[in-house]
Amino acid sequence: MTVIRDRCGAFKQTLKMNLKFAKYLIIMLLLANCGKQETEIKNYGFPKSESGSLNVSLKLSEFKNYGKLIDRIREITCNDSIPRIVIKEENIVRNIYPIEHCEPMIFDPEGKHYVSFTKGKFYKDHFSKEIKADSLDWTLKNDFAYFKVEDETDVIKSYFMIMESNRDEKINGIENFLNELTQEYDKLKTELELNISFWEVVPYLPPSEIENDKQTE
Repeated sequence: MTVIRDRCGAFKQTLKMNLKFAKYLIIMLLLANCGKQETEIKNYGFPKSESGSLNVSLKLSEFKNYGKLIDRIREITCNDSIPRIVIKEENIVRNIYPIEHCEPMIFDPEGKHYVSFTKGKFYKDHFSKEIKADSLDWTLKNDFAYFKVEDETDVIKSYFMIMESNRDEKINGIENFLNELTQEYDKLKTELELNISFWEVVPYLPPSEIENDKQTE
């Protein structure tokens, strides 16, 4: 009986050691597999095919408010470099190349293309209708689809979004919105560009007396 008990004890000990080794082996294989996973890089905007030597990376978390962000984007662009907003998530890096013009740009799409941002929420039609997460795909396909007027066709040329906000607005929520927007864009599987601009809200100025006189004539 003593011999049998010794053999059983030795068998149990060997089994425990084998189980520990198997667990260790599984963990090592999982870690090795994770190490082999490559990071996918996705680019949005015009400069994605250009040399990266002029790119200046920006992280939204580094900016105190919206005004600091747009000032930095303008500063980089107007000094012949390329701003690149970098959004990182697991195994994916999204690079957004914002459109910026050093000279003021005239653009009045009657509310289309605009996303107005305030207090962590996003609106269309200049702060009138909130954009919900479940409607972002519709907004992208319809409000952000850009057509060249001079072509007089219904062919989409690109997707274009203008984000507007006040200078002192905190930027909390912008990164998540951009991440969700680019994910919806990826689902389109299109070769058309997704272009994004960041603008400051222009204060409303009441019409002058001369303009009022012309309207009443």
